[in-house]
Amino acid sequence: MIPQSWDMETHERALVLARDLLETGAVRFDAEHPFRHTSGLVSPVWFDGRRLLSYPAARRRTIDYAERMIRMEIDAGNGSPLDAIAAGEGGGVPFATLIAERLGLPLVFVRKEEPDAGSLKSRVEGNLSAGCRVLLVEQIATDGHRKARFAEPLRAMGCHLSDVFVLFQYGIFDVIQQNLGRLGITMHALSTWWDLLEVANEGRYLPEPVLGEIQAYLHDPTRWTEAHAGTARSVAV
Repeated sequence: MIPQSWDMETHERALVLARDLLETGAVRFDAEHPFRHTSGLVSPVWFDGRRLLSYPAARRRTIDYAERMIRMEIDAGNGSPLDAIAAGEGGGVPFATLIAERLGLPLVFVRKEEPDAGSLKSRVEGNLSAGCRVLLVEQIATDGHRKARFAEPLRAMGCHLSDVFVLFQYGIFDVIQQNLGRLGITMHALSTWWDLLEVANEGRYLPEPVLGEIQAYLHDPTRWTEAHAGTARSVAV
């Protein structure tokens, strides 16, 4: 069992990352023209952790925190060490690459879809063998559906995948437990919207009306989506 001191450390690091995300512009807010994600979700907030890559100090802290969490919660607690890092196609690839380099582990790349028949491309690119213990790394998690899709080809190869690591988890969708729990996969995240809202409240990063809209969204995202779907703009995730 992870000691209480680890829980305190985890929370402190979550708040530091949340502050870095705010100060680097990795999170955006627009209640008048909300963001429609590919999942259909409409929200006044949008996350793009790739902004952190342009800020060496914040980038280094993020990878430090990632290494600490992976070693404490994943690599040390499962009885067998990790053999590889898997990067899901998308914005998390640079972070997966940095984490694999920090941990001294092989890196493989997983595509969203199976390549066309006859293509020289594969759904999983890289050197993996049956029995390998793999950690899937992405930048963000919402409902977990995307993570389950990336797990399929890895498990089909005979790899053991019991954990997913992300920089940021929405932390408001119970369905993530259904999508990942049924596969026996545990989610690990450095920070959530609740951490970011805590920092925003304390640091006066955002005006009160904006904070009010974010709180309304976090407490009932379905109702917020229904009320603002007409003004939403599509964005890539």
